[in-house]
Amino acid sequence: MARSTPTYTPVRNYAIGFFLSALLLFSDINYGAFASLRGFVNASSLYAQIISKGIFENTRTTFSSFQRNRNILQENKKLKEKILQIKTKDFIDRKDNEEKLKIINFYKDSIDLLRNKNGDIYKISSIDLRNYLCCSTHRIFLKNTDDVSVDSNLPVFAGESFIGQTKGTYLNIIEVILFSDASHVLPIKSNFFYCDARGKGKPMLISCKVNKNNEDFKNQIGDTVYTSGLGGMFLKDMEIGFISSINPFSMNEVEVLITLKANPLEEIFYGIMSKEADEN
Repeated sequence: MARSTPTYTPVRNYAIGFFLSALLLFSDINYGAFASLRGFVNASSLYAQIISKGIFENTRTTFSSFQRNRNILQENKKLKEKILQIKTKDFIDRKDNEEKLKIINFYKDSIDLLRNKNGDIYKISSIDLRNYLCCSTHRIFLKNTDDVSVDSNLPVFAGESFIGQTKGTYLNIIEVILFSDASHVLPIKSNFFYCDARGKGKPMLISCKVNKNNEDFKNQIGDTVYTSGLGGMFLKDMEIGFISSINPFSMNEVEVLITLKANPLEEIFYGIMSKEADEN
């Protein structure tokens, strides 16, 4: 229960407190009784100031270091982006120069190959890759950016060999049927046979059925195969590919499998011979 009246403190208690305080003060002033205690308090205060100052300096240094590291990381990021931009531009420039060089070399090789200058160069637009890899329809599509009039059934070449013939034109696209298309037939010859080779419907493969009882028949895997010139569409004696295998087909026939020389998946530029070139 709270007291209703204040507690009375005798006057002598105040007098005793005053007397002891004066005594302690007199002792300290005259004899330094509390010098060590006072020194300890001062030293403690000094140490506390030193420690707090050290913590502050470390904190400030850490923050400054963090800020510098952050700035360095940002500069590194900018430099990396700049390097990537330079590398990308250099890659594009090199590819552009390589493409230009390919065009120049392609013109030179094509002139030597065709023995005339009656042809036009086109860049590939796309290839029907799904059908090319799995099915019998093998077509590529060339860009006709200048909208040049191109007839059907003109010889098409790439690299150093014929690769197919024009099928038709649609707006600014030229469709080309490849030799490996199952519906294409190409007159060819080797050192021991002539035949009309039909596309196998498989990448870079055509085949012939040859009478194995023919006296000129020889099992010459690796022999070079050329255009025969029969049919009047393709120039004669142009290298098409090589005999990659000879397999039994029937009692009197074997299937001669020819791997084509030109790979449409590796070519960028294609040449189309004009009718004038074909007639020369």
